[in-house]
Amino acid sequence: MPGILVDLYKTRNVNSGIGRFALNFAETLAKKTIPGYTFDFLCPNNFPDGDWGSARLLRANFQKRYLPWLNDSYDIWHSLDQFPSYFPSRHSKWILTIHDLNFLVEKDLQKSNRYLRKLQGYIDRATAISVISDFTRNQVLENLNVQHKPVYLIYNGISVPSYPAAQKPGFLTGEKFFFSIGIISAKKNFHVLVPLLKKFPGYHLVIAGENSSPYAKSILMQADELQLTGRVHLPGKISDEEKFWLYSNCRAFFFPSLAEGFGMPVIEAMLLGKPVFTSTFASLPEIGGKHAFYWLNFDPDHMAEVVTSGLATVDSDKETFSAATTAHAQKFNWESCMAGYLAMYRETARGENP
Repeated sequence: MPGILVDLYKTRNVNSGIGRFALNFAETLAKKTIPGYTFDFLCPNNFPDGDWGSARLLRANFQKRYLPWLNDSYDIWHSLDQFPSYFPSRHSKWILTIHDLNFLVEKDLQKSNRYLRKLQGYIDRATAISVISDFTRNQVLENLNVQHKPVYLIYNGISVPSYPAAQKPGFLTGEKFFFSIGIISAKKNFHVLVPLLKKFPGYHLVIAGENSSPYAKSILMQADELQLTGRVHLPGKISDEEKFWLYSNCRAFFFPSLAEGFGMPVIEAMLLGKPVFTSTFASLPEIGGKHAFYWLNFDPDHMAEVVTSGLATVDSDKETFSAATTAHAQKFNWESCMAGYLAMYRETARGENP
């Protein structure tokens, strides 16, 4: 019986995009009965006990990390992150999921080349590769040598837990607001939203996510300088219930990111029928498609014009817009996502190419 290990170590931080993806991956896989396969989950010590179906939980430890040649052999070892902390023995086939090459934007040339060399080493060792967007696949093919190994395009599954009784978060004082979410770092480009807010009197702006960085503090200083104190909120990490309320009640969702392998928040907002305004960078046009509105540059006047025009379009027929947006987002579901991974497992175990 084919044995498959899925490396879920990145769930140690479920507030990151990869951590959330890994947790949802495990939850979806655990609900399935897959004849002919057994699964082990390699997980951090804070991974929750509970009903994980027939999957066996293996806690990460020193041996599994630093002495990989002592790890059990599997038909397939699947790393859900392109820079894993744990590695299979040489007797296991290895699938490497690559989410993005964001370091090409975030890092200087020397550091970018160092990351590329590291990732190339993993690709050299891997049996097969999966990517989460066509944009990421093209980046991989342009910057790395996959050596004719199979590269599977499998879009992320996205879901937003529903909380019908969710209440307005206490940190939000205004009634009308725009929403954004993500780890608050320079690549997310959140600072361009502050001068944009100046164009919309009476509105507040909520940017949720890890907010301890100097970049996050600079956004609050920028708000003070533009006399927007009290209208720009950086509440830090928020609960799923708070996130659901903010998505459900915002006037629009803003996502001006410069580097995304997928862009999960775009689809999360669309699942609730919200208008999404985003950049033309990286994977975002691929994921948002014709159902998002795009900023061609980050001049505040241009951004405000796009928002004003887009909201007028939405308001002209809210029901039709919301239905079409939600239908688009529902294509990125976990059933389709998991079907892609299970097909990859079968083909890799048999030594086939897609």
